[in-house]
Amino acid sequence: MTLLSIRDLKLTFRLWSGPVEVLHGISLAIGKGERVALVGESGSGKSVTARIILGLLQEQRNARISGTVEFEGRDLARLSARERMSMRGRAMSMIFQDPTSSLNPVYRIGPQFREVLDRGSPGISAAEARARAAQMLAEVSIREPDRVLDSYPFQLSGGMNQRVMIAMALANRPALLLADEPGTALDVTVQAQTLDLMRGLVADHGTAVLFISHNLGVVREFADRTYVIYRGRIVESGPTAAVFGDPRHAYTRALMAAQPRLTGGGLPDIPERDPAFDAPAIHHAAGGAA
Repeated sequence: MTLLSIRDLKLTFRLWSGPVEVLHGISLAIGKGERVALVGESGSGKSVTARIILGLLQEQRNARISGTVEFEGRDLARLSARERMSMRGRAMSMIFQDPTSSLNPVYRIGPQFREVLDRGSPGISAAEARARAAQMLAEVSIREPDRVLDSYPFQLSGGMNQRVMIAMALANRPALLLADEPGTALDVTVQAQTLDLMRGLVADHGTAVLFISHNLGVVREFADRTYVIYRGRIVESGPTAAVFGDPRHAYTRALMAAQPRLTGGGLPDIPERDPAFDAPAIHHAAGGAA
């Protein structure tokens, strides 16, 4: 069953210098409990897509959005700003790239966690919120949850803050988790631990994931299906094994060729603009809507 459906989504920012088109009619779908990746280089339109799903860009006056975004059968464009806000942290949650910038540095973790829980259980008591928060922190392998709840974000490591963000994102059992480069600010070891935690927790709670990344190695291991985005257009999509095993679009092949290698000639030169990249989108069998 389809949980999220995006059809012909377009985004234009109206700037003083003139309109800037960012998304050019992208389409994708995510089923319940499915792990889907959206991959592409920086500036390709990955993060703005997630922010539209979350209902954040709709509140910007200079953003012109068209197309259809349906979540659990509801057209998000028909919802009020208040209704979209009520979905955040409940029906859908997001893990941002840098956990330290997503947590308020002047508040301890405990009160911030209670605010998240209050969205799913309005009026939850301080004692109940603390017990629930400690339980969620334990689920992400934090051994001293009470110490963490009494700490400020700057007193914790990047990896610890990331675990806190994952616990918060999953606290209200959302149907959809948007993970925007969740390991970018972390070292390789902590990145691997973060992905393992996400994989296990998502499987336990039946949450679907839109995993946004430019790290193809991580995507290959984590995602069931993959969409490749280039300059605001979906150029290839399908089961992850099919996309990686037989990349058919020139841009997908260039992305894979650009992966760093331990030996050899380093990174290849990829042209700023290659006419072959503008070829029609390619969708592998059983690749879903795109």
